[in-house]
Amino acid sequence: EPTVCMKNSATLALAGCLLEDNGIDYSALQLNDQKCKGSMDEQTHMVTFSFDGSNTCGTEVTTNDSQIIYKNVIKMSTSSPDSVITRDDQVYIDFSCFYTKPDVKSVAFKIKDGSVVQQVVSGVWNYTLMMNAYTNAGLTDLVGPDTEIGLNQKIWVELKTEGLDGNMVALVTNSCWATNQLSPTDTLRYDLVINGCPNPDDQTVKVEGNRLGTSNSFSFNMFQFSGKSVEIYLHCKLELCATQGHSCAQV
Repeated sequence: EPTVCMKNSATLALAGCLLEDNGIDYSALQLNDQKCKGSMDEQTHMVTFSFDGSNTCGTEVTTNDSQIIYKNVIKMSTSSPDSVITRDDQVYIDFSCFYTKPDVKSVAFKIKDGSVVQQVVSGVWNYTLMMNAYTNAGLTDLVGPDTEIGLNQKIWVELKTEGLDGNMVALVTNSCWATNQLSPTDTLRYDLVINGCPNPDDQTVKVEGNRLGTSNSFSFNMFQFSGKSVEIYLHCKLELCATQGHSCAQV
């Protein structure tokens, strides 16, 4: 059976009859954490192994430029884990699930128009990323198409996800900037968040909750580009980081 990745859990099922044919006792199999054993379904005779955010079972976490990968291994239990030899048949089946890091270039919206929802589909674990602007600190008064925003008025921007397991990953807002054109690479830009922190040259910018969970926010006082249109577009470079090993600690 292929690995099933859903709702932030990973499951792999093995056919009990095939294990028996190869002289393998399913009760002797384990994941990286020896306390995590397989369970036999008495009707289908499938042996299921799984891990999730609350019970990682020794899952190893690796990252690359586009993914955070969670891998575990089904293997034989051994009474002498430090032994360099064995005379028993060996089983070593690795299985993994991953989160795809968000496409940072596509999360942008015109400040006077409302919000953006981006569905991130990894093919394995899926989640939704939302970027909303509000006119109050409680994040309840959403900026809509008819919302009038004055110069120097404080705006709160929330970056929020649905479908991520906070025990496994955290959302990191690396940088945010404004342009007066839709393109995030426009040459005229103004930085609001730099390397996860407020722009030190703008005392109106505040960042809250970054790296601490599956959502965070920042605020700033509204402005416009000198001699340009009143349209402001915000763009944020976002990342996911594994919470294991304290890799999300602010540095």
